[in-house]
Amino acid sequence: MQPLFIESNVRKLFAVYWPPAGKSSAEQAIVHIPAFTEEMNKSRRMAALQARAFAEQGYAVLVLDLFGTGDSAGDFGEATWSIWLQDIGSAIQWLKQQGTQSIALWGLRTGALLAMDFAANSGDAIKRLICWQPVLNGDVFVTQFLRLRVAAAMMNSSAPQEKTSDLRKQLLEGQFVEVAGYQLNPDLVRPILALRADQLHLQNLEDVAIFEIVLNVAVPVSASHAQWLAKLHQDGINASLTKVVGDPFWATQEISVAPELIRQTCEQVKTWF
Repeated sequence: MQPLFIESNVRKLFAVYWPPAGKSSAEQAIVHIPAFTEEMNKSRRMAALQARAFAEQGYAVLVLDLFGTGDSAGDFGEATWSIWLQDIGSAIQWLKQQGTQSIALWGLRTGALLAMDFAANSGDAIKRLICWQPVLNGDVFVTQFLRLRVAAAMMNSSAPQEKTSDLRKQLLEGQFVEVAGYQLNPDLVRPILALRADQLHLQNLEDVAIFEIVLNVAVPVSASHAQWLAKLHQDGINASLTKVVGDPFWATQEISVAPELIRQTCEQVKTWF
């Protein structure tokens, strides 16, 4: 494990690099694109455990802190969607300088949506995606996130009582909105609002592995994930949807892990390379 900084358009991005075990070169690499705000913080342990497991399989792994998050440069309120897309490009360029020939993106929640958006516009740079509990509809995700502020205001009688529609309107008009201690840049949120996985052109991809966490084996996969899987198949992409029993570690109150997710992800990736 090697902590390092990567230059991205004069911005310094913090990352942790896991070299492939038993190999002198990093021909095949996987880049982790983290989740949004507190979901990212809750997921750091899982990301590290999966990165180590991938490295033990012989893949190089780069776990990235996007601009304005973690130990990377900038404040969260300065982050925009286009900057984050550039950050992925900088991470890929760094890996290519290490001799990497094949790169897969591994995204969690909104990180999966960001990875999809990058892949849709990267030409042939990305052929494979790993999507952990992917957000497929940016509008729905933003609405759910804004509800955190609405709920907090309801608990405070002196705070203005707002609706999510009011907050959306402010963002669409170019105003910054603070939610759960995070200053939301309208240039970060507005692109998310417009993104839907089933409307992205992902035909350049060869493989997509979708993983959905459920609390018990009796719970079916969500209709939205099943529908997206069908759309990927329709586009000629080799896609899979795996149901994994475990804790929703990105949202649990205490830090938790899902060991079966790590095992299943390793098994799926083994079939790719």
